[in-house]
Amino acid sequence: METLRQIFRSSTPTNPSKPTTRTTIAHNVPSNHIKTPTDTILSSPVTVLELFQSQGCNSCPPANDFLISNFSNDRRTLLLTYEVTYWDRLGWVDTFGDRRWDERQREYAAALRQRSVYTPQVVVDGGARALASWRDLPRVLGLRGVAELKIDIIVREGGRVVEVGAWKGENRDWNAAQVLAVWYEEQPADVEILRGENRGVTLPHRNVVRDLVVLGEYRGAEEAFEVPDDRMGMRICVLVQAGRGGKILGAAC
Repeated sequence: METLRQIFRSSTPTNPSKPTTRTTIAHNVPSNHIKTPTDTILSSPVTVLELFQSQGCNSCPPANDFLISNFSNDRRTLLLTYEVTYWDRLGWVDTFGDRRWDERQREYAAALRQRSVYTPQVVVDGGARALASWRDLPRVLGLRGVAELKIDIIVREGGRVVEVGAWKGENRDWNAAQVLAVWYEEQPADVEILRGENRGVTLPHRNVVRDLVVLGEYRGAEEAFEVPDDRMGMRICVLVQAGRGGKILGAAC
């Protein structure tokens, strides 16, 4: 039986400063924006794999290694690694930890009706596909469907624009979705763990999420959104998600 490091809500500190995702609502771009010859269009529909883990959790390295080996170079998938902070109390403070990712994982737990959050956890397309363990990924991804939403990331001299196409999927069960810009560090330096459960282990990392910004709301019609300035040395992807902890309707990077 797989060992999972768990933390139950009843044991969550009662008075932490509640983390909130920094939200920037970008100005919408006129829908009749005309692409110029200098535009560069990046559009790559992908299945999104969100890994929640901690450098202080000794159950995490096998999942991390598996995902890096099998999915970090797979163009059909986008691996995003969120380093949580709730295991920092075990003796090692995660060097990439961010309380915002604790909150994002709790949003998924609430949406998926889970009693607790745990590490390692992999969420596929915002919970759109049921996943009991990261070891189930090959089976689940074998059932991958066709991307339901077209997203273009357009690079111009004045910056980036995200164009989200009209919704054409079936069984729409959402009113408004969030358009998210996610910046991640593709291959940071390996980290030597000096204390805690993984003491003496050097851990690799891939696609470590460092910032997440809400660009605006998507309600099903074709729409464009401006993207804030780039984060130096980081890559960007765009997710369209049906609310907090909801299904990811489309993604591009």
